[in-house]
Amino acid sequence: MLNSNGVIVSSLKLVEEDLIHSLLTAFSIQESIRLKKNNIYFLEEHYFRVIATLRRYRFGIPMNYTISFFEEEIQKLIEANKNISENNLLNLHFFLCRGKTQFVLSFSTIEPFKFINTSYSIDIYKEAVIASGDLSNLSPTNRGIRAMSKRYAEENGFEDVLLLNEKKNIVESLVGTLYLLQGNQILTPGLESGCQDFTYRSAFNKWLNKKQTIYSLIENDVNPFELQKSEEVMILSLEKGFQCVSNYRKTTYPQRKTQDIFNAFSINFF
Repeated sequence: MLNSNGVIVSSLKLVEEDLIHSLLTAFSIQESIRLKKNNIYFLEEHYFRVIATLRRYRFGIPMNYTISFFEEEIQKLIEANKNISENNLLNLHFFLCRGKTQFVLSFSTIEPFKFINTSYSIDIYKEAVIASGDLSNLSPTNRGIRAMSKRYAEENGFEDVLLLNEKKNIVESLVGTLYLLQGNQILTPGLESGCQDFTYRSAFNKWLNKKQTIYSLIENDVNPFELQKSEEVMILSLEKGFQCVSNYRKTTYPQRKTQDIFNAFSINFF
């Protein structure tokens, strides 16, 4: 089941033809929200991220696009999907059709938010760079570079790669936000690096700064050499959860502290 501009449909075939054409061909803005049964995680944070992105890309924002409106439309879609699984990803697509902003909401099944410490090797992608600055904080900006770097990872047998900006500093991984553990410090690229301003990044950083006292968070430029100086490396992803990195080139990482960090964070939100 889909929610197309407030109308529940069972198939894309039932959506107006010009809407389908625009959805498939026009520039779109996408946002994904994690759900567990009827619980919508971080709805307010996702909503403000969507509105900021629409405004930045000069999409018209209808007056009825309030947080209450989208909550109602999500609940409408939940009720229409009788056999919805426990853990789902709500996919929001916004695009222009006939000069107006349109949307389609859909569900896909997802694994529970969890701690993953399986073998996970990474490398640095150097064939193209992301421009530092706030425009790159928006997810649609560098889709092409992410597609190319994903192909590079697949061709070279890596589970993931790290993207660099023009200053040769680390921006992020393909699946989420990078965190490096060094003693009682946690390093992560700042927004000025060009990393995406993910909702889960914001929530986790806020929790590190205000709700725990063991580690100090440092948001700053992260040079690739920091990877070799780090005790542990992890990636925070909306879709996967906490993904531990097992090795980067000849450097291997244990998973001694990240499990405790995950447990402390997830118990507050999940």
